[in-house]
Amino acid sequence: MIKCLIGLSNESVGVLLSEYLRLRGYECEWLQTPSEALTALGKRHFDFCIVEDDAELVRDIRNGSKVPVYALQNAFDKDAQLALYEAGADDCLVLPVVPDLMICKMEALRKRQDEYEQSLPHVFQYDDVYFDSVHQLLRVGDKEIHLSTKENDVLLLLCRQENEVVERSRILKTVWKSDTYFKGRSLSVYINRLRGYIEKDSTLRIVPMRGRGYKFLRNEHF
Repeated sequence: MIKCLIGLSNESVGVLLSEYLRLRGYECEWLQTPSEALTALGKRHFDFCIVEDDAELVRDIRNGSKVPVYALQNAFDKDAQLALYEAGADDCLVLPVVPDLMICKMEALRKRQDEYEQSLPHVFQYDDVYFDSVHQLLRVGDKEIHLSTKENDVLLLLCRQENEVVERSRILKTVWKSDTYFKGRSLSVYINRLRGYIEKDSTLRIVPMRGRGYKFLRNEHF
C-alpha cells in the first residue's frame, strides 16, 4: 500500500485529504506540526509527503529524506513557490486542491520512480562472487546461498552504491520501513550474516562507517 504523510496544521484540509486518499487506496498519517512530520519521516517509510508552504520545512525534509514533497499554498505566490522549489519541493499546489489532479501528479511521479528502479542493475558479477537479486541467489566461489528477502534487499542497496557510503537510516527505511533502535539492531545482524557469506572466500568487503552506514568495497579499494 502507498503511504502518504500529511503535515498540515489546517485540520479541515488535513482531514479532507486524508479521507480522500484513503478512499483511493492510500495509507495516510496526518500530523499537525513540522516537528512531528520530521520525526515521522526520520523513523518510518513514506512514499509521499504533503506539507504547508514552508521552505525551511521542505529543506529539512530534503536534507534527511528523498521522499517526494508536495507543498500546499493558501494562495498563489510566485516568490514563495520559487523558494519552495529551491528548497527541494517536487510540486506546489494552491488551495483549494483538486484531489484528482493531485493524485494524478503523484501517480505520474511514482510511475517515473518505478521505471527508474527497473532500469537499475539487478545482477552483479565480481571476480569470485555472483549475485542475482531477482532470484535472491548469492554464489561465492563454488558455494550457493539462497538469501532471505531482507538479506537480498540489503545487499542490493550496497551493490548498487559500490564504493559509496550507504546511510544506515536509508537502509532501515528502505528495507524495514522504519528507523528505530530495534530495527537498527536487526540490520546489524543481517550485515554480519552477509559479511559471513562474502568476506571469507572473496575479495569483497562490507565495511562499517562509524556513525554513518556501510561501504561495499572490492579488494583494490580497501
